[in-house]
Amino acid sequence: MKKRIFLISLLFIISIGFASASENITDMQTADEIINDGPAISDESPVDVPSAYYVNNTKESSGDGSSWENASKSISLKDNATIYLAEGEYEIPGDHVNVTYIGLGEDTIITSFSFKQSYYFNTNHTVTVINATFKPYTQVCGILQDGVPVNVPYNVLVDEMDFKFVSCTFIDSEFLARTYERSTPNRDNLTDVITASFENCTFKDYNGNYLINNWDFSKFNFNECTFENITADAIVDSYGGHIDGQGRFDGVYIRNSIFKNCNINGIVKARQLSSCEIIDCSYDFDASEEVELVSPFYVNKTKKVELNETKLTITSKDNSIIITLTDVNAGKPIEGVEVGIFNNGKVFGYFDTDSNGQIILKDLEGNYSFEFSYPGDPYAYLPTSLNKTFTFTKSQTSNQSTSSDSANSQAKTVKKVSKITAKKATFKKSKKVKKYTITLKSGKSPIKKVKVFLKVKGKTYKATTNRKGKATFKITKLTKKGTFKAKITFKGNSLYKKAGKSVKIKVK
Repeated sequence: MKKRIFLISLLFIISIGFASASENITDMQTADEIINDGPAISDESPVDVPSAYYVNNTKESSGDGSSWENASKSISLKDNATIYLAEGEYEIPGDHVNVTYIGLGEDTIITSFSFKQSYYFNTNHTVTVINATFKPYTQVCGILQDGVPVNVPYNVLVDEMDFKFVSCTFIDSEFLARTYERSTPNRDNLTDVITASFENCTFKDYNGNYLINNWDFSKFNFNECTFENITADAIVDSYGGHIDGQGRFDGVYIRNSIFKNCNINGIVKARQLSSCEIIDCSYDFDASEEVELVSPFYVNKTKKVELNETKLTITSKDNSIIITLTDVNAGKPIEGVEVGIFNNGKVFGYFDTDSNGQIILKDLEGNYSFEFSYPGDPYAYLPTSLNKTFTFTKSQTSNQSTSSDSANSQAKTVKKVSKITAKKATFKKSKKVKKYTITLKSGKSPIKKVKVFLKVKGKTYKATTNRKGKATFKITKLTKKGTFKAKITFKGNSLYKKAGKSVKIKVK
């Protein structure tokens, strides 16, 4: 039986941070750069190097670098460790720490990479793997799908924290992320987006349903990757279309990658087109930007959008703050978009800019450590943010600060009226899945990325609005002829009032 080594040790402190959720690909060093920056490993290296371990592929007490006995003296990995792996097979422990694994040969093989899925939040640690080959064994995970527990096979589980893979090869490997589905997107900091980024990686020889299972509140970034010999319904099954309490978007983003010998219906099977980006890629098959405008969308290519730069300007006077969001390229304010405001790391509020691109916080008193954050729009604007501290007393002089860095704050707002537009529809009895689309708006502005519900004949269906405020329900239980009354509801949130609409659906 092949040996699997449980790794434990540490090296120099590394700071690894992810880009905000609205960014698509994180800048990363190449594998050679990271390895060359690390400590020199040789036969003369002492076994007890205080901040580094080279782990050989045996459990003998002697050998290059650290033996298994020396490496296993610690009970758990320490934060900011770097582990150098010789050729051999390894099981990576699912600890919540910042750690980097670097393979020192093409036969450095990882057979187990499983991180527990017991939380809704991101622990804000990062696991980085460089120059390794993944040949995991399949496990089974109990997850929720539409609120019903099901078993889904997986062999690479990335959850609860962020992940970076550089120059890795994945052979017949299936990924699962964010296994807990939430019924609605929330701003209570209970559910966070987790991000897995892949740089110069190869995915090959997969035969199954979906290589990547991109569930709610998970984000996958791919840059300069290769997908080959893939047979599946789609390479990625994406439920993206959400934003967490930190302003991070989920979804799947693929750039500068190669697809060859792929027997698929589409590269991404997406529930929200706005959460899917596939640009600057090459194919050995005809790849069109056109998709059938009914969810789920099978996507092979998306249009490359040049996003405008944005800027936040914060002005204080007396006991008020004026937040102004500007389109730098057009030189004009950005109206009707949401800015997150935090104070001392806690949510202060989420507010829409007015016709002047402004949000005004009034009657402030005391000390504030604000972060103002605009997450951007994947079809129009780059993200921006700004940090600023204030002390307000009964008399306050004015000051001003501008930036395009980070964001936090709070205030009260009046909920806007929401309205559902829906028409009666007729479907053929023979059509198994009857797709029905509605629109949710506040005035002329679409209400994006919120859940809406449709109840018909005792069955409730849910869907998420896209950037145009449209949501498509997939009705599966209307199998008999007749006319049925359907009730569509939006439960409302901190920004918009609830809304309802009744329509008739006919089956002939």
